[in-house]
Amino acid sequence: MIYSNCNSSSYLDPFIDALFGKDTTNYGRFAMRTNVYESEKAYRLDIDMPGFNKENITLDYKDGYLTVAVKTEEAKEDEFKLLRAERFQGEASRQYYLGEVDENAISASYKDGVLSIVAPKVQPEEAKPTRIAIQ
Repeated sequence: MIYSNCNSSSYLDPFIDALFGKDTTNYGRFAMRTNVYESEKAYRLDIDMPGFNKENITLDYKDGYLTVAVKTEEAKEDEFKLLRAERFQGEASRQYYLGEVDENAISASYKDGVLSIVAPKVQPEEAKPTRIAIQ
């Protein structure tokens, strides 16, 4: 039998972990760690998402919020029986508030387990002088 270096041995361990601030949820195991960058013209988000197919990742923008969601398929069992699952399985999502961006110009790429999203800012129009007629 194969053992991991996990120290959990009791059914109370998840409660004890929660008591001491240790996140035991799937989201904690897959936290979508993100670096957010800003330039004068755009925001860029680099999100760690290793091991996913880009077909399982969805992006939505609404009311200033960018939502990144992922859904995985259950692991298929073959001749081997799964003894311990530490890889993320299921659904997860995370929202990022970007404010006003040009939603039609948002672009994304996925390479080497990193999802990169570029969201151009809405550029304010220069105020044009308005001539006011005197009555």
